[in-house]
Amino acid sequence: MVMVSPFPMVLSAGLDGREATSSRVAKCHLSLDAMLSESTTARVTQPKGMASLRKGDSLWGSALLFSQDFPGSFPLAIDEPACIRLGGCPLSPLSTSSGDALSDTSLSSHSERSVLGSVWLLSQNAEGTRRVQDALDHASDEMKEAMLQEFHGRAVKAMRDPHANHVLQKCISIMAPNSLQFMVEELLERDGLATAVARHRYGGRIVQQLLKKCSVSQVSALAEALMQESVALAGHSFGNYSVQHLLQNGTEEQQHRLAQTITRNAETICRSRVGDGIVAAAMEHVSSEDKLSIARAVLLQPGLLVELAQGRHGHSAVLRMMQVLDGKESLQAHMSLAMGIATLRVSRYGRIVAKYLEEKALHAAVGQQQSV
Repeated sequence: MVMVSPFPMVLSAGLDGREATSSRVAKCHLSLDAMLSESTTARVTQPKGMASLRKGDSLWGSALLFSQDFPGSFPLAIDEPACIRLGGCPLSPLSTSSGDALSDTSLSSHSERSVLGSVWLLSQNAEGTRRVQDALDHASDEMKEAMLQEFHGRAVKAMRDPHANHVLQKCISIMAPNSLQFMVEELLERDGLATAVARHRYGGRIVQQLLKKCSVSQVSALAEALMQESVALAGHSFGNYSVQHLLQNGTEEQQHRLAQTITRNAETICRSRVGDGIVAAAMEHVSSEDKLSIARAVLLQPGLLVELAQGRHGHSAVLRMMQVLDGKESLQAHMSLAMGIATLRVSRYGRIVAKYLEEKALHAAVGQQQSV
């Protein structure tokens, strides 16, 4: 009987308790005489498929060994070019000369198989998550699906995990959208969960990437859940990025609805700590009519235009507003900013708007002189 620890670098033998550690996959000659009883069959996974071995059989080549005596055991990777003993049975590696050395394909195959069954466990620590991501990079499509299956029912927990979230991000980047549907569904299992994850330091990244990768039909319910809480998300340090994504890449209907929300809540959003990023994204991506509505809403609030102009993203939003406003509204905006020019000049981002005003005033003065 062979019992394998859930920690992939440590294995133990059930016959005499001896332990061995492993690090690198190498070709091994596996003699099973001392390991198996007459009635026991060991299942062995090799790159070409499954094999069944009984007492007296020998296996040449690197492999993963399972014990039918201990069905809950984890797969054992036969590793390291050194003699490994299991229950007094030597596992002697073949020569690793050029003729017998494992190919890169064989090595990567065993790297993938060595994490299978332990993907969730490994993903929760710094070393393990890198190992799983490396295995995903080299895995076949079938193996990727098998590895991703281990996150079913744990997707939301993984999204919030400081290490496992990186594995999910890797899966999103390399796998087909249909394979990611379970993540969207788990986000929608209860009211408020999607917005809670969107506010999370790590989970917010997953929400944004799902919105970007999946089809409109796949994430329509997720987008709707986010838009229902768009004002609160717009002012949140992490949640605002999901709203920005919808403004940048959402459907025209989603963009229009968000623009209306910004128009109705211009003061609240603009004066929140990160709300200027939302307004800037809207002024860049929504329709011309919606841009004008937002600009008018900001202009109606005393001092809001000058305040927005001092923001890291707000200054670009103000410059776009100056382009869509015309007539009396444009004049009102210029006067409002001119009255705050001293404040703008000492602001890191406000001075960009101040320079714009000064250049426009200079061009206007030159134009008047030429007309005279």
